[in-house]
Amino acid sequence: MKKPILIAILLFVKNHVCAQGAVEILGGNKHIHYINYFDKDLDSSGKWNFFNLNRFTVNYRDKALNTISIEGQLTYQFKPWIGLSAGGGFYGELFIPAIGLSLSYMNKKENFFIQLYPTIGYAERQVAPSVLGLIGYTPKYSKTWGLSSQIIFSVDPIEAAQIVRIGADYKEKIQFGIGIDMTQNFGSRNLDFNTGPFVRYNF
Repeated sequence: MKKPILIAILLFVKNHVCAQGAVEILGGNKHIHYINYFDKDLDSSGKWNFFNLNRFTVNYRDKALNTISIEGQLTYQFKPWIGLSAGGGFYGELFIPAIGLSLSYMNKKENFFIQLYPTIGYAERQVAPSVLGLIGYTPKYSKTWGLSSQIIFSVDPIEAAQIVRIGADYKEKIQFGIGIDMTQNFGSRNLDFNTGPFVRYNF
């Protein structure tokens, strides 16, 4: 468990200065959830882009329930709204390479966006589809304050996860409010909830 956490921290430190992104922590009723993500253009034309999402949870009662997820996608944009992506994810002791598409949309006010990565992954000699997505709506009510709402979700043949956050935005730098993590296992049909306050810092 220590090695994946170290990898996530190194990724965060390395890209803190050179990329746009956020670091967030939620204190839930079952576990603490840390999230760090960034999105960076690799060239001046914006054709090449790299997206990285790091997440890990620390369960209050059982260390065996701790989780880690490090996902990255390198994208070549054909158009501003569509590109070809390649990358994968590291989940504990399992790495899953993947290839697929990058689909994005942002409105003219730049306060509503959708980013989707539908991909095909390969793990344990099996090929399976998955989708990683981010949806955000951040209208401003004054020069200082606004609404912050965001959903990060992923779906694969094993489970579906939704990370929902809603609260206040202060100067487009700090967001805070209430969050809920939902995970549904398709095999056991178990639905797990983790709810609590969150705080996020944009860099």
